[in-house]
Amino acid sequence: MKRILSVILISMLLLSVISACGTTSSQSTDAVSEGGPEGLIGQGIRVASQNEPATIAPAIHNTVVSAHKNLMTHNALFRIHYSSLEPVPDLVSHWQALSDTMFEFTVYEGIMFHNGEELTAYDIEASWQTIRQFVPGAAHESITDFYVVDRYTIAVDTREPNAMLFFDLAHQSNMIAPRSLLEAGHDFNAAPIGSGPFEFREWRTGSYIHFEAFDNYFDTNRAAKVDHVTWLFIPEGSSRTIALELGEIDYIMEVASSDIARLSDNSNVSVVILPSLIHQHLILNNDRPQFSNIHARRAIAMAINKETMVYSAFGEFGIPTFSQAPDAFSGATDEGSYSFDPDGARALLAEYNIDPVSLAFNIIVSNEERSAMAEVIQVYLADIGIPVTITRRDLGTTLTMTTAGDYEAAFAGFTSASLTGFMRGLFHHEFINQTNRSRVRNQELSDLIDQAIITVDTDARDAILRDAVIMANEFTYQIPIHMSMIVSAFNTNLTVPEISATGFLNLNMMSWVE
Repeated sequence: MKRILSVILISMLLLSVISACGTTSSQSTDAVSEGGPEGLIGQGIRVASQNEPATIAPAIHNTVVSAHKNLMTHNALFRIHYSSLEPVPDLVSHWQALSDTMFEFTVYEGIMFHNGEELTAYDIEASWQTIRQFVPGAAHESITDFYVVDRYTIAVDTREPNAMLFFDLAHQSNMIAPRSLLEAGHDFNAAPIGSGPFEFREWRTGSYIHFEAFDNYFDTNRAAKVDHVTWLFIPEGSSRTIALELGEIDYIMEVASSDIARLSDNSNVSVVILPSLIHQHLILNNDRPQFSNIHARRAIAMAINKETMVYSAFGEFGIPTFSQAPDAFSGATDEGSYSFDPDGARALLAEYNIDPVSLAFNIIVSNEERSAMAEVIQVYLADIGIPVTITRRDLGTTLTMTTAGDYEAAFAGFTSASLTGFMRGLFHHEFINQTNRSRVRNQELSDLIDQAIITVDTDARDAILRDAVIMANEFTYQIPIHMSMIVSAFNTNLTVPEISATGFLNLNMMSWVE
């Protein structure tokens, strides 16, 4: 992956950490704040997030907001390294390739679940069997078969060479839970019991989720550095900013762009600005008649001024994009994409006798920034005669509706540590009702993605993926909008060593300065 993300990695070396020396607000040692648990003992971190997850059970979702919590409570055989974006061993003590398609993975002895049971290969087997009953495909698709070799070793068969195997083994879809609880039908959303560095304690809907450090975590180097973490849900950007300034929270996941300069001038606050691999786009439900015509989709893409739209929501902290895939990946390209050309959009509709009024559609939005962008889209499409309405929904409802295809258009973001994983997740037909929310049904494109997955040679795989990206650009299944910037702010006495370009944050590695 080092070859893939040169732009991102260089940017990470130039990571903008804006802070100043001075007296800081006190660390989180007592009550969290109104809306959080009270009477806490020890040192903790209060994190403010824009969105509340729909679930905190691992494996049954494909959202970053939920995966943050999964990383706290569960482990997979591998994890994605925060800077290199390479899969590295997590539960695995060692592994061996028996052939191009057969692998054996041995986990550490003595790894304990939160319920006091030891993690073994039988738990891995049960976890993978269970999730396959409920989620077809997903990130466990690369594993064709698996079986227990001994108490701590499991064998995996991919049938064909598979470039995604180790990435998939790090995905939340393959996180490990106790076999005893799986067999008993335990509700992992109500109580996500795993082997992770934090134990779940409480979820008060609409307010917070609370976790406490797991004293028996197997990896002492990556054990929690604080006693507890509370996620507070604060939808409004200005409210998150004020809460940080008043010392009511310690960390903001998503800083409102209008408040970045203000927080940067605050001597009690550190601001981190990092280019990310989170690709934001307007998903179009290709099963709906408005978007079944390629020329209609192209006209919509050409009618929208992305620079204006992104600036309206993020100011200078949004990077407009035209490719269907993140430009930072080797293999991605703008070739075949469409830029702002309203006259060309009108001509295209006229050439193919498409009545713009017939393309009227509704956009679902889930936060302030997406509302702002939708209003700009509304203006630009009205200019070529396409009526657009806007509906506000919370993130959980939006995800449910878009996954099921119960929508016309909506904003969405997607991130992956590899271009292969990105293209598979968004454009492979087998991922409809999962992450392929635009409901793309192009067999030729799926075949290209499958070919890339089984191609081990890096240069050859990049060439295949480039063809796939060009095809996706030309068909314009969704409208690329921008590459997110990760903008976080936190108490300057916090040490935050691991923020990933994929948007993930390893809270177990965060600590207070002594």
